[in-house]
Amino acid sequence: MFNVMDQITQEQFNAYERVRASGVTNMFDTRKVSQLSKLGRMTIHVIMKNYGELKEKFEG
Repeated sequence: MFNVMDQITQEQFNAYERVRASGVTNMFDTRKVSQLSKLGRMTIHVIMKNYGELKEKFEG
């Protein structure tokens, strides 16, 4: 079965995390997060929805 979360790469997650850790924008402002991270808005939504699982997957 296709799981969209499995399509998120560590590089994408790291790009999201850099923006989040910087504190320069509200992470719900996906347009701004997209500009800063160079990620698509759908990718950002998937990361937000599955943040805990992805953090565990990539950071252990």
